[in-house]
Amino acid sequence: MTKINTQKAEASRIVDTGNFPKVILIDTISFCNLRCSMCGHKDMKRPRGFMDEALYKKIIDEIAAKDKNVRVWLVFFGEVLMLRNRNLFELIKYAKDKGLTDVVINSNGNLLDEKTARGLIKAGLDAIYVGIDAFDSETYSHLRVGGDYNTVVENVKGLIRLKKEMRASKPAVFAQFVEMDENSSQVEGFKRFWTSEGAEVKIRPKVSWAGLVEATNLTIPQAERWPCYWAMQTMSIADDGSVVMCAVDVDARFVAGNVNDQSLEEIWMGTLKDVRNKHLDGKFSQLPFPCNDCLDWQSARADFYRQGEE
Repeated sequence: MTKINTQKAEASRIVDTGNFPKVILIDTISFCNLRCSMCGHKDMKRPRGFMDEALYKKIIDEIAAKDKNVRVWLVFFGEVLMLRNRNLFELIKYAKDKGLTDVVINSNGNLLDEKTARGLIKAGLDAIYVGIDAFDSETYSHLRVGGDYNTVVENVKGLIRLKKEMRASKPAVFAQFVEMDENSSQVEGFKRFWTSEGAEVKIRPKVSWAGLVEATNLTIPQAERWPCYWAMQTMSIADDGSVVMCAVDVDARFVAGNVNDQSLEEIWMGTLKDVRNKHLDGKFSQLPFPCNDCLDWQSARADFYRQGEE
C-alpha cells in the first residue's frame, strides 16, 4: 500500500488563487437520503431544493471560459445520486462537453447500482468519492444512519468491476473514511481492504461544519491558526445560487453574493477577496460569522493511498 499524497497546511494550499478559485462546489441538490451522525445535514435550516438547470449551465459556462482545469464538484451538501433518474448524467455530460477536465462527485454510495454506475461512466465523470467511514456494518449503521453497509460495499466493488468490463479509465474511485473516535481502530483494515479491491483510499479528519456538530479532534488553539484552504481556494454555491463562506458553511450562514445576477469572478474578487485578505493578514477575529471562530481550518486536509509497494 502506498501513500500517494498528503495534504497539509502547506504554503501551496493556503495562498490566494488570484482572480478565480481552483475548486468550485455546486449544490445541484441539497436533499440527502441519510442522517449521518458526523454531518449537520439532518439539522440544516436553509430550504432544500434542486439547482435550476439554466443556472447550472451559466456556472459551467463561466468556468469553461475562465479555466477548464478547475475542479468542479457537482455536490455541495446533498446526495447527488438522488438525481440519477432526473438529470445527473446530462449535468455531467454538459460540463465535460464544455471541456472541463476535473468533474467529480461525492456520494454515500447507497444508490450506486449498476445502472447508475454505467451512466456515470458513459457521461465521462472524472472521479467519485464514496463516503463509507467504517469497516463493519455495526459501526457503519451507527455513523451512516439510514444506509446499508453491505449495499455500499457491493456497489463500489461493482463500479470498479464495471469499469474493467467497459475498459474505462474513469471515473477514479475513492473510498473515503472520516476518522473519528468511533471508527479510528478500523483505519488500517479499511485501507488494506479497499486498496486491494482497486479503489484509492482517502482518510480525512472529522469537521464540525463550522460548529454544527461536535468534533473533539479539533484541538489546535486559535492562537496557532493559519489561513484556511477552503476559504483561500474554493467557492461553494448553494442550490439557489447563493455563494457562501466556504465548503463547511453548509447552512449558508454567510452569503457573499448570488450567481443569478453576478459572475463567479465578481463574487470571488469582491466580498470573498476581503475574507481571503483577512486570513492572510491573520485578522481572524475580524472575519464574519461563522468563519471568525470556526475550527475546521485544521481539518482541511487528507491522506490518500493506493495499492502498491512503498
